[in-house]
Amino acid sequence: MNTVIRIQRILAVAMFVTLTGNVAAQTRDAAVGSAPAATSAMTGRSTKPLDRKLAHRVANVLARTRGLNSAHILVHARDGQITLSGSVTDSAQIPLALDAAKQVDGVGNVENRIRVAGASL
Repeated sequence: MNTVIRIQRILAVAMFVTLTGNVAAQTRDAAVGSAPAATSAMTGRSTKPLDRKLAHRVANVLARTRGLNSAHILVHARDGQITLSGSVTDSAQIPLALDAAKQVDGVGNVENRIRVAGASL
C-alpha cells in the first residue's frame, strides 16, 4: 500500500513541475514581445465561450426536434460553423438535424458528419 501512495506522490510532483514549467514558458514568451501570437491567442480564448454557448443552443434545439433522436449526435461549434457528428437510426433523421441546426441564431454553416447506424436493442 505504501508503494501505491509513494507512486501517487511522485506523479503529483511530476505533474506540478510540468505545469509550472509550461506557465513559466508562456509568460516568458509573452514578455519577449510576441504580440501577434498573444493577440491571436486572446482572440481564440474569447470565442471559446461563445462557441460553447452556440453548441449548447444547437444541442437543445436538436433535443426538442420531433422525429429526431439526438442522443447520439455530437455538436461542435467554431466561429459560427457547426459540425454535427455521431449517428442516427435512419437516414430520414439527418435532414431533420441539419435543418434544425440551421435555424439557430448565430449558425453560419452546418457540416454533416452524421452516419446512419442500426437501431440498438
